[in-house]
Amino acid sequence: MKLPFSHSLIETILEDSHSLLGVYDVVLKKCIYLNKAGLKMLQVADIEDYNIKYPYGFLNEKVSDPVFQNIVNHLELQHTFNDEILFKNWNGDEFWGGIHVSKFKNENQPYFYFRITNISAQKQQEQLIKDEENRFEALFMHSAIGIIMVNKEGEIILSNRFADVLFGYNQGELNGQQLDILIPKNVSEKHQKTFENFTNKPQSRAMGIGLNLQGRRKDDSLFPIEISLSHFKSGDTPYYISFINDVTFKKNIELDLIHKKNEIEKLNESLEREVVNRTNALVETLKRLELKKSELEIALSKEKELGELKSRFVSMASHEFRTPLTAIQSAASLIEKYQSAEDQDKRERNTQRIKSAVGNLTDILEEFLSVGKLEEDKVELKNSEFEINELVHDCIIDLNSILKKGQKIEYTHLGKNKLFIDKSLLRKIIINLASNAVKFSPENSPIVIRTEVSDNNFILEVADKGLGIAEDDKKHLFERFFRGNNVTNIQGTGLGLHIVARYAELLSGNVNVESTLNEGTTFTVKIAL
Repeated sequence: MKLPFSHSLIETILEDSHSLLGVYDVVLKKCIYLNKAGLKMLQVADIEDYNIKYPYGFLNEKVSDPVFQNIVNHLELQHTFNDEILFKNWNGDEFWGGIHVSKFKNENQPYFYFRITNISAQKQQEQLIKDEENRFEALFMHSAIGIIMVNKEGEIILSNRFADVLFGYNQGELNGQQLDILIPKNVSEKHQKTFENFTNKPQSRAMGIGLNLQGRRKDDSLFPIEISLSHFKSGDTPYYISFINDVTFKKNIELDLIHKKNEIEKLNESLEREVVNRTNALVETLKRLELKKSELEIALSKEKELGELKSRFVSMASHEFRTPLTAIQSAASLIEKYQSAEDQDKRERNTQRIKSAVGNLTDILEEFLSVGKLEEDKVELKNSEFEINELVHDCIIDLNSILKKGQKIEYTHLGKNKLFIDKSLLRKIIINLASNAVKFSPENSPIVIRTEVSDNNFILEVADKGLGIAEDDKKHLFERFFRGNNVTNIQGTGLGLHIVARYAELLSGNVNVESTLNEGTTFTVKIAL
């Protein structure tokens, strides 16, 4: 059947599209056109084959005539129809499609124009987001330790179920309350000052080491607790997290151990008074006492080790970065399986995985914090005089731990040795560029650092023999979150070079790059003195 449109219009509008596009004749009740993308998407040979396999126009082969009629009725009232449907092509492959149908007329004849766009990738992304939310729910709400998040005013923003039960509240009842309701009344004023000090200079740490901290339940009863603190920012808003553990059982054990120790000491005194008359019995008794004492010391040591393990776990969990946390959890699970001395190398290998994951968390956080400070113009220059070769050598020492097999950093300097600029910013520029060179270079390749100080300028060059940068990527290289097409399989945030460029600007300088694919890259930082 001939379409009521020109051939050029079809070629321009319909055939060049990557979506399924079709025209349905309302009078004839059949599809009269389907573009090439549609034929391929539904796995049909031509329009006749389509009308045989899909008798209801533009839906699944399973769609019944009443359902199709409902869509037709909808178009009569609304003129357009939009929905998301799980389609199945003739080969049985399922895919999510966003369908749009609109009604039009040509020579007073009614037609439906319909478009189906494959949105499977979007649906998969939505499912990934949902999965991430579920993982957060499992980590936060179902954690076997009390977690409470507050803002800078001390208002409780969020608490997990364990914390609600720990303090005797119903789920959600703590939200919006002041943190003071969980603090014993006799130390409330002191706690307020401690909280203010922490918010002014926050740092992740255990709180009240060596002190007997207590929490206050809803019924005003007190119980002993251990607390670890952490913090983060959402945009410009700071939040503070407390990880709270009820240590009533632990305290009872400690008191019991002290009581038993006192009993042992009293018994020793009694035995010493009878040493003359009961020498033989005393020897045997002392052996039993020493054995008991040793068992008690071992129990106390294990209890302390358990406390230290909990503190390390809380410190890691507070960073809330999903991918590194997954690596940490995996390695920690493996360590638990290796109990014998022969498994020491396996324990050390998995311990290194944990350290690497934590390092990744720190690097990511440092980059995001640096970008935040730069965007808020909160970076202040603190110029001082220092020796450039000493600074570079210190940087090389720090970089040695990430060098690949056979890699070596070579350093040369020309001109004067003293500089008067911000030492901290320059160090971050050197570390960032050099660590990138290590990351994107193969084993057994050199990393070259060159510095030069003249009367008017300071020049820093960092060169490698690595992957190189494509010409199309160079113009975007210093943009936030940009990563080259040839390094997408290598871990990174895309913020490092952006930070380097901004730091160079603050130091009255600029950054240039020369690079050839698969041959290497040279970054040059030039700063006016």
